[in-house]
This record gives sequence, C-alpha cells and structure tokens, in this order.
Amino acid sequence: MTLMSLKSREKAEKIICQRGWLSHMPVDFRMLLLHNAEFLRFRAGTVIFCPGDPAGGIYGLVSGVVTVKTAPSGQTPRLIHIAVPGGWAGEDSFLTGDPRRISLTAYTDIQVMHVPLPVMEEMVCAYPNTLRAFSSMSLMSTDSLIRIVHDLQIKDVSSRIASALHRMSWSTDTPVMVSQENLSIITNTSRKQVNIAVQRFEEKGWIEASYRAITVINPDALLQFAERRT
Repeated sequence: MTLMSLKSREKAEKIICQRGWLSHMPVDFRMLLLHNAEFLRFRAGTVIFCPGDPAGGIYGLVSGVVTVKTAPSGQTPRLIHIAVPGGWAGEDSFLTGDPRRISLTAYTDIQVMHVPLPVMEEMVCAYPNTLRAFSSMSLMSTDSLIRIVHDLQIKDVSSRIASALHRMSWSTDTPVMVSQENLSIITNTSRKQVNIAVQRFEEKGWIEASYRAITVINPDALLQFAERRT
C-alpha cells in the first residue's frame, strides 16, 4: 500500500466512525470491523447491488452520494432516499441469507468501506457479540424507513420538502447532492413545488442551493418548520 493510499484509508476510517451506525458502536467493534473492511471506490452511475442480487456484505459510505431504491416484491423499485457519508446498507442479506432487497447506486463518484458476507460470518463465529452490533444496523434502517413514511404523510408540501431535506443532511456543512427532480420524487411533489420551497428556504438562510446540490445550513429550522405545519 502506498503512502497516499494509506492516508486515504486512514481518513476514510476517521470519517466513517464519526457519523451513522458505526459511530454508535463500541470502540473494539469499530476496530475489528475496519480491520476486516475493504476500502473501495466506484464511479458515478455504478450499481452496487439491486433487488434479486445474491446475498452479500455491507457497505458504509465514506464520501459522495448514493441513491436508494426499493419496492414491494414484483414491483419496480422507486427512489426513496439519498444517502450521504456515514450511511450503511446491505445488512439484510447477512441477517436472512436472502437475495438483496434494495437498489444501491452511486449518484456521484463514491468511496466506501465494504465488509464481505463471508468475513461478517467469520466475525460472528469468532466473536458472537458482534451479531448484536450488526443487528442494530437493521434497526437503524427501520428507523430511517419509519421517518420516510412519516415524512410522506405530512400534508403540507413545503413541510414535506423541509423534513426530507433535514432527513438527508447529516451536518450543516455537508452538501446534499440532489436534483430538484429527485427531490420531487422523494417527497411526492412536483418540480415546481420543490423549486418554490427551495427558493423560500434559501431566502430564509436555511439552505444554499446550487446546481444539483443543496447545502443545509440550519437543519433545526427546517425541522421546526416541518413540525409546525404537519
């Protein structure tokens, strides 16, 4: 491993431990997981996995943005979420042994930490308590799905958009790489409605909008706005 790649790996491990599922895990588990993880890069447009693919391991997003699509069995997957660094996916195959149930696609060039399925199984055999840690990832995914359903039930359009932007932002300085078209799909609104809401939020200083990217400056304001108008 070159010095450059070693530094990239060290930076990736630091990022992935600061946000999301892994940030809630004990230090010894983090060290064990990262010791067994592969550091990978994918170009924008790459499909990491999709429904029906063979069971596989987990992926933790280090940099870039991925889109998440899913649907009931036999239906066409639809965009439901745009994930940013700190997010993990793929634990369902580990827990059930069944084929993939969601679609994960690189929206931009991305870097990920990947733990293959056989490695996860070896970790559990050697350290049974790690099963609880992997299972907690599934609970966090369930919490995310509950939030998505909750957001879609908000009647006020602007509030629905505000809540979705809050959900997709991990911190105030992390751009949400989402087009207005995709934001309209996620929130079940029209592009015109999204455009009006984005302009309104930008005027209030809650976000900054640029081409295909929105930086959430004041997530608390977005959430308060959404909760007042549900």
